Amino acid sequence: MRFPAIAAVISLALLAVDAQAAEKKVDRTFNVAPGGTLIVDADSASVRVTGSSGNQVVVQMLASASEDDLASMKLEATQSGNEVNVVMRRGKTAWFRSWSGDQKIEVSVPQRFEVKVKTGGGDVELSNTTGSASLNTSGGDIVAKNVTGNVDSNTSGGSITMDTIRGEVDADTSGGDIHLVRVDGKMRGNTSGGNVEVDLVGANRGIVASTSGGSIRLTLPRATNANLEATTSGGGFTSDLPVSTTTFREGHVKGTLNGGGPSIDANTSGGDISVRAAN
Repeated sequence: MRFPAIAAVISLALLAVDAQAAEKKVDRTFNVAPGGTLIVDADSASVRVTGSSGNQVVVQMLASASEDDLASMKLEATQSGNEVNVVMRRGKTAWFRSWSGDQKIEVSVPQRFEVKVKTGGGDVELSNTTGSASLNTSGGDIVAKNVTGNVDSNTSGGSITMDTIRGEVDADTSGGDIHLVRVDGKMRGNTSGGNVEVDLVGANRGIVASTSGGSIRLTLPRATNANLEATTSGGGFTSDLPVSTTTFREGHVKGTLNGGGPSIDANTSGGDISVRAAN
């Protein structure tokens, strides 16, 4: 058989497989006590976790793909004591075609619960929980809202938004903007490809904001005490708050706000740095 004929046969086979689109679902409910842990491990799923009243973890998993792909796919939700593990992983595919499909995980947990999420190819959302959180994705955005507890987040291909957080925040991305809004706690935001926005609520406990390709905006209460250092190679510096400077030259400002306090460090190679008054 000549090569064109082989290619035609393979193409027909692929079309036949694609035509067999199907869904695979897993719905599980676990009785737990507040203060437990949720662990999500997925290779290419969007993940949403929401805190709610009650003492249950409710897991909904949905994968859409060909029947052959779904047959080799692992969807699993298990409980060990007060810990719930959720796994969604693809099986191997034939050499002549790539895996394609859609994967989603939605979990409801007691409001006081620790959350750990790791996914290789989707967005991650967390809301309305009390407890530490670790949110990691290689290919999507991260959003956390109304969280009491330390939040650590990392993405290689998206933006990060932390909104109304009471606790320490660490946000790191290689490909998007960072928005740390209404945060009452220590903050670190680092991006190689976007802007950094920091909005402090409460006392300053230390802030680090850095980017290689954007601007930095810091919004601070007028009474903020800080040792401030701002460095930019490609822009200017402005401040609504009076800065008692010890160093002031092009691209570099160092001084204090309201007599000094925990450090605020802002560093960019490609934009402006501005300090704004919150009230």
